[in-house]
Amino acid sequence: MYGDTVYLDPITKAQETANLLRYDEKCDLVICLSHLGYSYKDNKVSDEVLAASTSGIDLILGGHTHTFFDEPLSYKNSVGEAVLINQVGWGGVMLGRLNIIYDEVKRKNWRYTQPVIVTKKSRG
Repeated sequence: MYGDTVYLDPITKAQETANLLRYDEKCDLVICLSHLGYSYKDNKVSDEVLAASTSGIDLILGGHTHTFFDEPLSYKNSVGEAVLINQVGWGGVMLGRLNIIYDEVKRKNWRYTQPVIVTKKSRG
């Protein structure tokens, strides 16, 4: 705790936000940007726990644990639907790309590409 900061339950807030986006705003795709960390040995809240405990989130792009994935991992959410989790390490040494293609009835088809390994610095 820091000062008057109030920490809210990330699972509850993520579910509330997913419901708002999916049902009130009619979003076809809900992406969660997380800094919970991918996974822990105890049952600490993580991207894995978030995926399994919520519904309506399609993709969790995570951080904090600096995990390197070659491609997103698929989990089942609280209602048995697929949710993808991805992290691409830290410091910009690897970049990720994910293409999402919809068919005529708005079913999502995920297409993964190989991660891009950054090998040298460039001036941007």
